[in-house]
Amino acid sequence: MFCNYCNQENSNGAGSCAKCGHPLSEAQAQTPPPLTTINIAKDAQISKNQSASDPEAADTLLAAFVGKKYDDFYRNKWFKDSEPRLEVNKDGASIHSFNFAGLLLGTSWLCYRKMYLVALCIVIGINTVDLVLMHLLGMEMYSAIGQTSFFIAWAVLTGMLGNYFYFNHSIKNIKEVMGDNIDPAMREQELAKKGGTTWVGAIVGSILVVLLSMGLSYLFAPDWFWLV
Repeated sequence: MFCNYCNQENSNGAGSCAKCGHPLSEAQAQTPPPLTTINIAKDAQISKNQSASDPEAADTLLAAFVGKKYDDFYRNKWFKDSEPRLEVNKDGASIHSFNFAGLLLGTSWLCYRKMYLVALCIVIGINTVDLVLMHLLGMEMYSAIGQTSFFIAWAVLTGMLGNYFYFNHSIKNIKEVMGDNIDPAMREQELAKKGGTTWVGAIVGSILVVLLSMGLSYLFAPDWFWLV
């Protein structure tokens, strides 16, 4: 039984609305309220508010965006001690967890999860630090430290912050979809399209990362390029 005043669904035997207290009649038990302009607006507002704050709605939206790994991995990593939400880093959750895929695959994993901008920033950061230290320390000291050590340090950082990066990425995309006022019936399909994984992105992204690193090294350290 739907309340004609606030559109809340109630049990068939209810005498008044559980949400607003408005009296209910038996006639309302048969069909939902008519699709008037007011009711449609209320439905849209309720749907939007639930998606922004209700744990169950947040859970559904995140599951649609992440895909099959959400229930058996990311949900526990992000919300181990709290309820699902659409807020970044509330109470420190979502950042205090480790992602082994991020550690082992680095920027390839970021591209696999369609975090292309994050991958680009990390690659530029790696090469910037690498080139600065190359010039400050000199080739002899730089070679003693080892170029690999810088990539290991960034791989560890990606592993430590990978789940946070992905949580932030998911929330940003979900809010964009919600802001587009897409039909609720099509919302999960749009989230699945924007989210999920892509092996093509991972492979192409990995190749571009190598080419970008080589290009930066050749551009800013041409005399050392073939020695690195």
